[in-house]
This record gives sequence, C-alpha cells and structure tokens, in this order.
Amino acid sequence: MKNVFCLIAAAAALVLTADEKLYTDTARSVWRFGTSPRTAARKNKCLLLTDAGEYIHTVVKSCPYGARLCFSVEKTDPGAYRLGFIIHPEGKGTPPLRLMGPEQSGKGNFIADLPVRAARIGLLIQGKGSYQKAALFRLSDPAYRLEAEPPYQLVSGKPQPFSFKLYHRNKEVSGANIRQKGCDAFHPGSGATARAFIDKGDPAPFDAIAKDIKISKPVHILYLGDSLTFFDLGRNHADKTGYFLNKYNPGKVKIWNYACGGDHIRQILKRLRSTGFNRYHDIWSRQYDWAVIFLGHNDTKASSAKQYKEALVPPAQQKKLYEQLIAELRQKGIRRIILFSSTSSNFDICKEKAQKLKGVHNRFGDPLHMEAFNRTLQILAKEHKLEYLDLYTEMKAMPDKDSLTRAQDGVHLTDKGHDYVARKTLEFLKKGQK
Repeated sequence: MKNVFCLIAAAAALVLTADEKLYTDTARSVWRFGTSPRTAARKNKCLLLTDAGEYIHTVVKSCPYGARLCFSVEKTDPGAYRLGFIIHPEGKGTPPLRLMGPEQSGKGNFIADLPVRAARIGLLIQGKGSYQKAALFRLSDPAYRLEAEPPYQLVSGKPQPFSFKLYHRNKEVSGANIRQKGCDAFHPGSGATARAFIDKGDPAPFDAIAKDIKISKPVHILYLGDSLTFFDLGRNHADKTGYFLNKYNPGKVKIWNYACGGDHIRQILKRLRSTGFNRYHDIWSRQYDWAVIFLGHNDTKASSAKQYKEALVPPAQQKKLYEQLIAELRQKGIRRIILFSSTSSNFDICKEKAQKLKGVHNRFGDPLHMEAFNRTLQILAKEHKLEYLDLYTEMKAMPDKDSLTRAQDGVHLTDKGHDYVARKTLEFLKKGQK
C-alpha cells in the first residue's frame, strides 16, 4: 500500500516532532496471542512473547486520515521481529486494514500514514522474545498546519464547496502535495491533517442573531479552555461561533482553539510558561485581538479525601491565577478578554458516578463550587474591566437541561449543548458590539 512506509533510520529525528503520545505499555496492558484468549506474560518489566506468531494490543484511540503514527519498541534479546498495525476504520461494516513493517532487531519502530480515518488501532508484534518500552506516537512537524476552508458548516441544504490549504510558519505553501479523501486531507511530508466538518441542521436560529453582528476588520480570537471546548474539535461551539460570524462577515474572523482536555487555570498557566512540543507549541506565533477563557469543571472538581468540601482551585487561588493570566494576555496585546462562566452540570449523574468509584477520587459538577467559581469571575470582570458571559444561570433553569450534557458523565456538552453555548456567544457579541 503506497501510503505505508518505514523510516527506521530517521526515527530519532521524527520522534522529536511527536506532539502526542497515544500509548505507553504498562504492566496492565494486555497483549493477546492472535485471536485467542491467551495473553503475554511479563518479567522484570519486560513483555514476554513465547510464540513466533502475532501478539496484539488494541488502543482505543480515534485518529484522522493521514495521521502519521510511530510504533516503537526495544527487543532486549537477539532475534528478528516485525511491527504492524490493525486499523479499524470508522463506520459500521468496514473490515479492518492490516499494515506490517519489515524485519528488524534491537530498538526499532514502524511508521505509517493512516490510509483511513481510524476508530481504533491494534498494535502488532510478531516475533518470539523479550520486549520493553513499547509506545505509540503521533508524529507531526509543528511548523506546518493544514486547514479546510471553510472548516465547518451548519446547513439544511447543499453545503458550499470547501478546499484545503497548507501553511508553513503561518505562510501559505503553494503547490503543496495535499492528499484528499472526501472531507479529510493530509500532507505526507509533515504529518499535518485536516477535516472539513459539515453538519446538517437548522441554521435559522443562529442566522437570526449573527446577521446583526458587524465586524469591520479582521479579528483573531484565541480560545483557552478545557474539554468542553476541546471535545468535538472541528464541530464544537467555538467552530459554530466562527462559522456564523464569518457567514455575515466573510473572511473577517479566525478562531484559534487551544483548549485542552483536563485543563484548569493552573494548568493553562503552566502550559503557557513551558517549553517543548505540546498543544501550545505555536500559540504565540501570531497576534490575537480577542481572548475567550472558558473553564470551571476541572477547577471545581472536589476530592473525596476532603469530603468534597474544597474545590481543586479554591476561589482565592482562582482569583490570583486568573489575574496572572489576564496580565499575560494583555502583555501580548490582546485588547478584548471575555470570561465565560462554567456551564451547569447534571449533578445527579456526577454524584452517581462518584459513588461507584473506589478509593480517593474526584467528583465534578457541585453547584456550590461552580457558583463560587462564577462569582469570582464576575468580581474579576468588574475589577479588571473585562467582559463576562453567564452561561450558567439560564442553563441551570432550562427544563431540558439534561439534553445539553452527555448522559455518560453529566458534564461534557452534547451537540445541543454546543449549540446552546454558540448561540449564547453570538447573542453576547451582538449585544456587546461597539
């Protein structure tokens, strides 16, 4: 298959560009011998494969079309082995794809560009012996960015045509070798991927608001947040907001989403001040006009060790840390800063989940902590002349509030929840335009 290649000699250089580790082998990882129930043993932190056939470990991790994956391992005894992937494509009824690398020994890896969008990935080791340090990386060159134009559409009828463009250090690359399959595309040379998202639905409620928002000059909007802005990346509330702003102000608005699952205010400051490759690696490679800070659920989680009485980030600490972030954003020349309140969780589900956990654990969604978090944001907005968008109050009182959050956890937004946040954002921008 032409999309598959192995770059063993260049592995050290490529791993330096790995911005996402998808899997690290641990003592709890289960490697099965083929399709049998038999599993590999372990000794002295090494994986022991007693048969020459294939051992498989499945990583539950979705990956886009064209993602460059590197499966690396170290064989601690003599003998050849092969590495490979079993790719389970998205969509029902599609058979898995099998990719295998050449024989190698000692430290080695197998690198391939995914020929399809994957729902999950199986790792293969073929060769009897002792192995350690098995890991799966997604490789990419952080200097490159591939984008769909437009990146997102919500339409009731036929969508508008879309295209893909490659950027190197924020400058468009002409004549780039971009491979496209439907709404997905990738650039083989850099590992950059992109997808054009098209949702079918009723745009009328958004159009009714967005048509009255006028933006006179280009605006770059930086989003900092947690999984409520990171999950469903490409078609979440930030993407919907950007789409409708551009619909009535063509080419004037650019959304830069740097939200990251699990983040709280302490973690955001840590990311901004760290070095090396992570989700923030190129955050200051451009100038932003506005910044949206949308946090709360990780900040307000409470530990059972303290009887859930104290939020992870108490209000006094929250205020101090937000003030540090505000100062840093202003130092970067960001003129408009909007603080989003937390959303309202389904606390019954949060409590039910916490009750099932053993040992010390966290509980999310407590209105007591979330409302204290939001009051602190209001104080910050008043003292520092910032804008504050209250998502919490209306959402808490909505009769169908449960439909806005996922039934699995009561916190993360459903499609309807993303619609709610996008609509409230547009209403806020319409009311606050100068």
